[in-house]
Amino acid sequence: MNSSFTHYRKTIYNSSVGNILEWYDFGLFSIFSGLFSHLFFPAQAGHAALLGTFMIFAVGFLCRPLGALLFGYLGDTKGRAKTLRLSILMISIPTLAIGLLPTYQQVGIIAPILLLMIRMCQGISIGGEYSGNLIYLAETAPRNYRATFTSLACTGSNIGILFAAITGIILSRFLSTTFLNHFGWRLPYLFGGILCLTIYLFRLNLTETPVFQQLKQHHQIVDNPITEVFTHHFPQLLRTLGLVCMGSTFYYFCFVYIPIFIAQHNNETILDISTMMSFAIALMIVLIPISGYLCDRIGRRKMLLFNAAFIFTCTIPGFYFLQYHYATLFIPVLLLYAIASSLEQGTTSVAVIENFSSSARYTGVSLGYNLGNGLLGGTVPIVCEWLLSTTSMNLAPAIYIACCALLTGVIVYFFVPETKGSNLLLSKQ
Repeated sequence: MNSSFTHYRKTIYNSSVGNILEWYDFGLFSIFSGLFSHLFFPAQAGHAALLGTFMIFAVGFLCRPLGALLFGYLGDTKGRAKTLRLSILMISIPTLAIGLLPTYQQVGIIAPILLLMIRMCQGISIGGEYSGNLIYLAETAPRNYRATFTSLACTGSNIGILFAAITGIILSRFLSTTFLNHFGWRLPYLFGGILCLTIYLFRLNLTETPVFQQLKQHHQIVDNPITEVFTHHFPQLLRTLGLVCMGSTFYYFCFVYIPIFIAQHNNETILDISTMMSFAIALMIVLIPISGYLCDRIGRRKMLLFNAAFIFTCTIPGFYFLQYHYATLFIPVLLLYAIASSLEQGTTSVAVIENFSSSARYTGVSLGYNLGNGLLGGTVPIVCEWLLSTTSMNLAPAIYIACCALLTGVIVYFFVPETKGSNLLLSKQ
């Protein structure tokens, strides 16, 4: 029993540390996005500079499907563990590069171009990291606790974002505004990049998953998993897009767009925003594994349908209170959103994994997950900002998110079967 516990603990630790750092970088970009619009764009650009920052943020996500194809192919042909080692190495370089990047004042238009290129490299690298971590945890978990184990990847991503928020608090409290704007913002990127390089040593201890070992033993590894996905598993790919539609848009609405919205419309500081994010994310770190455990007991379909109804119901009223400056309700609204997001994260991840057969799982999950997050999640800030600026509806961003939740609910109801307790070696129909 003790040896089994030790094995699972090492598996979770070695696979998840890189995932934490990946999302640490994501959280930093969210927190410092307002500052980046001043550092990497002309001072006179105004609102266009913020839109430019959002576009660069979105481009990083749009590049993730390319990384999904690359790392998915490697994960299905060379192994899950080897691919996770490579992905963490490729993530470290762009993170370091942002910390060394010259500003617009120093090199002019080259600055935003370099930032764009780095975000593209990050997107490609991250395209296989998070989904690979989900697959690794699912394929090494006990069958009755698969959702619980898989939810730990989501927990790790939120730990990374919490670290970023705490970093924002520390930098804002102990560094002067002048020093923070000129050099201090570079420190967490330099620290994160160096730490990413050391994580590679932990990844060397990863053993291959039992599922891939059996595929290799029985000579069931496909020559081209990309072709396999599009010719034999296209319905599963479409289902994956439907499953991640709600979670990707809602998450980035809550923890990317709303912090920026609050900073713009309520004149909150980085310290205030980081503090509010920290409370909400700390709550999710606790609730996501509980959600995964509930999913293992209740089943995938019931949890998915409940989550869709919950997010559809709470998004618009919550944003109404934020929109009209009811400051005393900021924290309650963010906490409500955190609960809804926790339930979604603890359920969707395992449903996506169980949606694909083992021979093309890495490619299918990576491509479906990253297409959904790239096309829908990464574009949330710019879509919400565009909706606010081009319509007369102040609640238009929240209506957009609610519609995404409704779409996922409909897809789950009609097209997603119950997969609780399924054999990950078998193909899904």
